Amino acid sequence: MTHAEPEKSNDLLDRLKMGDKQAYEKIYFTYSNELLLAAYKKTGDKVIAEELVQNIFISLWEKRQEAVINNLQAYLFGALKLSVINHIRSLVMENKYMEYQILTYSEDHQDTTNLVDLHDLSSIIEEGINSLPEKTQEVFRLSRYQHQSTKDISAGLNISEKAVEYHITRSIKRIKEYIKNFYIFL
Repeated sequence: MTHAEPEKSNDLLDRLKMGDKQAYEKIYFTYSNELLLAAYKKTGDKVIAEELVQNIFISLWEKRQEAVINNLQAYLFGALKLSVINHIRSLVMENKYMEYQILTYSEDHQDTTNLVDLHDLSSIIEEGINSLPEKTQEVFRLSRYQHQSTKDISAGLNISEKAVEYHITRSIKRIKEYIKNFYIFL
């Protein structure tokens, strides 16, 4: 890195803290592909990698005023590392839950129980979706149930692709929280 680059990075950070969307976009376009590639290498899943990177940039924008960032690249890749660790941790917990389910239920009841559990989980997910704001529900259903691309949803709803990504990321996060809270309640 040349001496001019850190100054440029510091300038972008200063502008970002003041809410400059152009600085935010510049940061996004400078680092998003690199972060996406690193996330994909760690997760092996393009959708998960995109979700993790989107969450990092959403967090960067939301915490832009209070975040203490000395090195933007180190900050973003550090955030990615934590996101990947948290994702893997949640997968481990999910696998432990599945193992528990298998050990707990006898084979005689397993098929029926799994169908009931799947139906219950589908109902819980649907309730979670219904708890979302109307536009977020619409974007989520187009993305996940009708398998439309971000670009197609953007064009169809006449909103930006970033807005589509925001709605998808938020909906997934809220639905996960809804499911988690439901099981904790039980």
